[in-house]
Amino acid sequence: MATKTARHYGGQSPEERVSERREKLMLAAAELYGRLGPSGASVTAICAEAGLTPRYFYESFPHREALLLAVFGVVCERMLDHVHAAIDPVDPIGSGLAAYFGLLVEHPGLARVFLVEIDHDDANMRLVGRATMDALAQLLIPRAPHELARAGAVGAILRITRLWIERGSVETVEALTELVRSFVEIGNRA
Repeated sequence: MATKTARHYGGQSPEERVSERREKLMLAAAELYGRLGPSGASVTAICAEAGLTPRYFYESFPHREALLLAVFGVVCERMLDHVHAAIDPVDPIGSGLAAYFGLLVEHPGLARVFLVEIDHDDANMRLVGRATMDALAQLLIPRAPHELARAGAVGAILRITRLWIERGSVETVEALTELVRSFVEIGNRA
């Protein structure tokens, strides 16, 4: 009996093509979430932005909420990687905060997804958001003497950041970094 082999198109296996389409959908969704918010990004609009048909959407995601969760997870992971890579041992708080705020300025769409969707009603979104904030706290406030002090400092960072974005990021990254540094330092010595 002959075995069925997967067909390659354009030098790609079927699995590679599925993965590529999934990545295109996630990039398109992140872009639309940033411009329109998640509720304004329909499956049709996401597929049009990605240059794919809805058939390929459902090949990768059972529904829009699954795509939102996937994008949110990737956005959070990339933000943490960026902050981690930027931390200078001489000034971990300042370098970490500057990297965080700088990334939000460079990617306002990412800022919208990260800051608006972190309070999503979905339990999985809350878990990803909480884990992300815990990881950010570990990066910025590694020596906090108490978990509640760390949580308070991160809560202040998140609230100040949301207000800053809502106001149009008026303050410079440098000014905001210095302002927020005081909250992080309090968390470190509380």
